[in-house]
Amino acid sequence: MRAVPGQAALGSAILVGGLLLTGCGQDATAPADAGGVRVATQDDGFHGTLMQRPQPRPDLTLPTTTGDPFDLGNRPEDEITLLFFGYTHCPDLCPTTMADLALARDVLAPGIRDRVQVVFVTEDPARDTPEALREWLDRFDPEFTGLIGGTEATAAALRELYLPESAQVADPSTAIVHPHEGGAHAAEGDGQHGNGHSHGDYGVDHAGTVYAWGPGGRAVIYTGGTTPDQYAEDLTRLATAG
Repeated sequence: MRAVPGQAALGSAILVGGLLLTGCGQDATAPADAGGVRVATQDDGFHGTLMQRPQPRPDLTLPTTTGDPFDLGNRPEDEITLLFFGYTHCPDLCPTTMADLALARDVLAPGIRDRVQVVFVTEDPARDTPEALREWLDRFDPEFTGLIGGTEATAAALRELYLPESAQVADPSTAIVHPHEGGAHAAEGDGQHGNGHSHGDYGVDHAGTVYAWGPGGRAVIYTGGTTPDQYAEDLTRLATAG
């Protein structure tokens, strides 16, 4: 998987169209088509990149792992929402990101922790059934919200956020992980496993960016290299911003 550039050195401005597709499926990366839109940022002590111009939560409603609708665009005013698109068979970035966010949330002061909502949208609904996604997320934090995506609605949300759309890769260069069957290359024979559907060995290239929103319309983006302690510091700043 090709490394994603760190966000701390992005300087005073970034070209959102340059945010890259992760190499979960292959080594190739592809820029999002943002039409050359440049989003200014400001240095306000954040480890991520603080958006100077408003970037609202996307207008996206998806089912949770319990089947209830989750309206991402209409959240409580004091909520700190973190959003990530991925899939459970991802060999590296998705589990690493979820683990980092779980550790970050764990070290927050209780009053802030209760306001942090981590949202993981699967872009692989064929394999990530609600039960499978819930089981996978519970390994990191049972409070994480899992949404079933991989639809035109999620593609539209990715475009709204100037992120690349997800793409299935038939022959990934990095072996995928079958998280519910004990590791990479668990599929054998006809590829059928205990839950009755084929896990397959395809990958999914997806945006590797974490979006975070806080009160007052503040939005921060993370494109790699952020530690749990740095996430925790930024989430505390978002929670206490006037």
